[in-house]
Amino acid sequence: MKKNWHKAYELINNNKNFLILSHKNPDGDSVGSEIALSLALIKLGKRVYIYNSDPPPERYSKFPKASLIQTEKKNFKEDVTIFVDCAEVNRIGRIKENIDFSKPSINIDHHVGNTNFGTVNIIKPDHSSTAEIIYQFIKKEVPMDKEIATYLYIGILTDTGAFRYPNTTSHSLRVASELVSYGVTASQVSEFIWFTDPEARIKLLGDVLRTMHIYNRISIMTVTKEMLEKHGAKEEDTDEFIDYGLSIKGVETAAIIKEREGGILKVSLRSKNNVPVQKLASKYGGGGHRTASGFTVERELEPFKKELKEELEKLVEKYKH
Repeated sequence: MKKNWHKAYELINNNKNFLILSHKNPDGDSVGSEIALSLALIKLGKRVYIYNSDPPPERYSKFPKASLIQTEKKNFKEDVTIFVDCAEVNRIGRIKENIDFSKPSINIDHHVGNTNFGTVNIIKPDHSSTAEIIYQFIKKEVPMDKEIATYLYIGILTDTGAFRYPNTTSHSLRVASELVSYGVTASQVSEFIWFTDPEARIKLLGDVLRTMHIYNRISIMTVTKEMLEKHGAKEEDTDEFIDYGLSIKGVETAAIIKEREGGILKVSLRSKNNVPVQKLASKYGGGGHRTASGFTVERELEPFKKELKEELEKLVEKYKH
């Protein structure tokens, strides 16, 4: 791994223009990691462009540097591409066709299933988030400041579910503490992310909770297109809804199925007691972490819900603690 770090620093020191990108439908870790890394590179006198398939979710709009993330690639000629929080190259979505893969690349990620598609790969599955890795990456080369620390803190905070998820370690807590020591206002970051919900999200939550079915140690919820239209809500407004299912006593695995246009279903999975939902996600061509994964399928909602229930029951039974 030290050799990979050295190669990454070499690419940064010997080049001027850096394209930074992450997975489609970015989350707090990808948003925070991209912005923090870009601010650090700018401090080193580099030119940086952040390019994603999708804009940051609305909840990050109160953080001023979120505007650095672009969804169109304008006249920017990169020397090096840096992929963050992206387990495999297809996860970047529609922008893949606009990326010059002949250029050297750095792949920084914490997903266990990362395919090591970069020229240089820095993959640490034992870290809570990509932001936790990038903190180590940055502090070796750039003086840390409040602004960079804030975006790294966003990444760690969101990917650990405010330090509630099993990926929270003593190391991630130490890093978070160090970031706060640089002046991060932890309470304000939490407020901006979780306590400024639009009315549509709360009303949508009521409808989604009514779809919840509890089986043997399993909960399943659904979000239909009609629900979103009824409340004028977006799919991103459903982030963390799955946690309500997992919070129920006796439930070890939770799923939420989100209906999209064209018969596409997006499925998110979460688990407790180390049930490896990643195994089920992989079966359907998805991935993620052992206790937090997802996938998409082209299926009809009701028949697939029954199939998913059966698959989850088998998984929970197999890994019964």
